[in-house]
Amino acid sequence: MSINSIYRESVAMEPVHHAKVALCAVPGDPPFLKYSWFENRDYVLDLEAVLRRCSHLDYLQLHIPEYQVNRVSNWLAGPAQRLLAKAPELHLNVMLQNIDLIQGEDLAGLKRFGTVTCTTAHEAYTNAETRGRLGVTLHRLSICNGPEFHTRSGYHDKEYTLMVSHDEHPLKDLVLSKIEAELPKLRIQIVRDLFYGDYAKLAARVKWSLTFGEGLDAYFVDPVFSGGISFAVFNDRFFTPGFANVETVYPSWEVLIDRITDDLQRLDEPVAYERCRRLPYDLLADLYSTERFRENLRMFYRGKYTFP
Repeated sequence: MSINSIYRESVAMEPVHHAKVALCAVPGDPPFLKYSWFENRDYVLDLEAVLRRCSHLDYLQLHIPEYQVNRVSNWLAGPAQRLLAKAPELHLNVMLQNIDLIQGEDLAGLKRFGTVTCTTAHEAYTNAETRGRLGVTLHRLSICNGPEFHTRSGYHDKEYTLMVSHDEHPLKDLVLSKIEAELPKLRIQIVRDLFYGDYAKLAARVKWSLTFGEGLDAYFVDPVFSGGISFAVFNDRFFTPGFANVETVYPSWEVLIDRITDDLQRLDEPVAYERCRRLPYDLLADLYSTERFRENLRMFYRGKYTFP
C-alpha cells in the first residue's frame, strides 16, 4: 500500500517531474494484474514490456523496494542493458521502508548504472548516520497516512477486543496465553487473511491493539489514529525517542509480559483511557500527514534532498 501511495501521488505530480509514471512488478516476478488485498484501480505492468514500448527516453527513474536491490542490480547488469541503452540518464531510487530489510543489499553497487538515491518511510532512521552508512543520497519521504484518514471514536464506542498483529515472535504464545488466562473476558483477534477494508474497520472498532512487528507499524498507528490504545515494545530502529515516554510502549518484552494485563485493567476506564491515548496520538500526528508526505515527495522530484 505504501508503494501504491507513492505511485498514485507521483502520477498526480506530473507537472513537477514532467514524466509518465507506471506501476510495474519487479523483473522476474510472476505476472499479476493488480494488488487484490486492498481497494484500488491501479494495474501492475511488466517493466520490460513498458520499456520496449518506449521508442526514446530522455530520462528514466526506477523506484526499487529495499529488499530487491541485489535482484534488480543483476537485472540491470544483464537483460536490461539493451532496453536501457535508449535512456541517456538513469536514476535509481531505493524505497527504504524497513531498515532491517536493507541488510545484505548492495546499494553502492547500483552506482555503476546511474544516479542512486534512497527515500525513507520512518523518521527514526532518516538521519546523517544512515546516509553515511548506505553511502547514497537520503531523503525523508514518510508514508501517506495521518489523522485525516481515520474517524476517531471514544472509549464507550470501542469493543472489548485486543487486536494482535500477524507477525511471528518467539514470545508471542507466552504473551497471549498470559493475557487470555488473566483476562478471560477479553476477546483476542489475530489479524490474518483479512481484506484491508475489513482490517481497517476492525482497527477502528477495537479498544486495544498489540503489535509483534517492528513497533511503529500499521497495527500501532491505525488504532491510535482511530482513538484506541496500542501496545508495543520500544524499537529504536523504528520509533523516535518520544515514544519511549508512552506508557503502553515498553522497554522490553520482559517488561511487557510483566505489566500488560495490569495496564489493560488499569486503563479500562474512560478518564484513564483518554489520558493514555493522547500522547501517542499527538506524537503520530506530528509525524504523519498526507500533505507532509506529498510535500516530501514533491521535494524529492525537485532534487531537494534531506541528506544530499
